[in-house]
Amino acid sequence: MVIVSSIILLTSPTIFKHPTTLEAYEPVASNFGSQKEGIYSIKAKIEAKKDNRVQRLERFLKSQQLPMTGESKNLVAIADKYNLDWRLLPAIAGVESTFGQFVPAGSYNAYGWHNGKFYFRSWEDASTSVAKGINEKWGYMGKITHWKIGPFYAENPRWASRVERYMKLISYH
Repeated sequence: MVIVSSIILLTSPTIFKHPTTLEAYEPVASNFGSQKEGIYSIKAKIEAKKDNRVQRLERFLKSQQLPMTGESKNLVAIADKYNLDWRLLPAIAGVESTFGQFVPAGSYNAYGWHNGKFYFRSWEDASTSVAKGINEKWGYMGKITHWKIGPFYAENPRWASRVERYMKLISYH
């Protein structure tokens, strides 16, 4: 039982840090190897860490002096609302318009939504509409990933790998 519990704890994605994911917990263990009647026990204390996704995304956008700088709080909130990876929308914007640098004038369409022919009122409106659209179109597939939606979102077969590259870049900030 102890071995099974240990394996579960050690393989849990919420325990160990991985550079491409936000981790909310860090293990703190004590009393390793205390023995009582031949039974070994491990006590673990899990402490919540601060959610720093907004700051990480904003650092990335600022470092590149991108038009979507200042939208990090909205992007993370929208991703949470539509159950998307917090890096997905900005990464799509990176592939489709270099984070809003190359969009039709006044369109705020950083996502190439409807082949770039759709106009939005603001970056927030664009992000909300695209997240909702992604969820409605491809939510039936289970957890939405760039690999799953790639063949439908863009004609370029390398689209998902390009989105992946931006997601990794965002993660490291």
